[in-house]
Amino acid sequence: MSIASNVIDENTRLGTVRTNLRNKLTHCGVYWYNSDNIFTLARRLFFIQYPDMPGGGSCLSSGDSVAVGETLEFSIYGFEANGGILDLFINNNHYIFCNESGTSVSGYYTVTEDDADAGQITFAMYVNGQKFEEATLHVQLFGFNDEYADDTGKYRIVKYPLDEEVSLSTDEYDTGYNDSGMLISKGTDASSVVMLIPNVFTSPIDASESGIHFKLKFVQKKNSNQGWGDAIALVNSDSLSHYRDTKILELGAYPAKKGVKYSNSDHTVREISVTTGQLTLDSKWYTLELYYDSGYLEAYIKDGSTNVFSYTGNISSSITLDEFYPVIMIYDQGGSMIFNNVVIEPWTHT
Repeated sequence: MSIASNVIDENTRLGTVRTNLRNKLTHCGVYWYNSDNIFTLARRLFFIQYPDMPGGGSCLSSGDSVAVGETLEFSIYGFEANGGILDLFINNNHYIFCNESGTSVSGYYTVTEDDADAGQITFAMYVNGQKFEEATLHVQLFGFNDEYADDTGKYRIVKYPLDEEVSLSTDEYDTGYNDSGMLISKGTDASSVVMLIPNVFTSPIDASESGIHFKLKFVQKKNSNQGWGDAIALVNSDSLSHYRDTKILELGAYPAKKGVKYSNSDHTVREISVTTGQLTLDSKWYTLELYYDSGYLEAYIKDGSTNVFSYTGNISSSITLDEFYPVIMIYDQGGSMIFNNVVIEPWTHT
């Protein structure tokens, strides 16, 4: 028999062994991958007999949430797999860690993925065929937890009229509820408005490409014994040429009311859905949360986990936003508010 024939014959036998190992692993419900060589397949099969051998360790990321464009870092550290195999999946991309000498997989391993896109990232780790840990991360357009309530430089201020006095400060402590955040204040002047636009939005979001989820926690503060007109909003323009201007969709608190309002081409403020009963001033924190995508809106005002206002529906007959900036807004008799926990991320109604 020629050398060539021997090689062909050997490759055939190896192919048969690989197929048999894959079939056995499939039968036993153990994951295997096309990139696995025969030795890795055999090790996976071996550890079917020893289901309690994963050892200890952890799989961590750079945080529960990261911002668009940041580098994601997933780390496996201090792990002893007793000669086993670790499979890591990041958005279904497969990374394998195994020690071919058959001793142990240990130490510190890092996998990075650069320039994160907005949306969700999932990761899971399997040890010797068993799921060891899994999680979902959110890549946000702006903000996570309290961070973006702690730096006034992360916002730009848009106001009308231009001489409206505005103050912005960080680490404002609210004694009534034992929480702190960023304080925004202005005069309680009629026909006045102030908007905070996160600096990351140098251009508006194209509504044909992305919807949005926008949330923050806030407490309304009295100013000259008044304090209504606080909202989160989607605005068509990052400038104000007229009080309230055009194409503004907002969710907020008003005198004796709360809910969803909008203004359109004639600068008139209209109601989409409001309910009676103003929010408590000075002492209670609420959550404002809206979801918007191609005319579909979900809006909530929450006291803790309890909805004090909610709306769901298609509002495209009232207002159409081809593009928008997400803003934190205070106007008219809205004197001041403290806010934190800002979250702005992509969202799709489907």
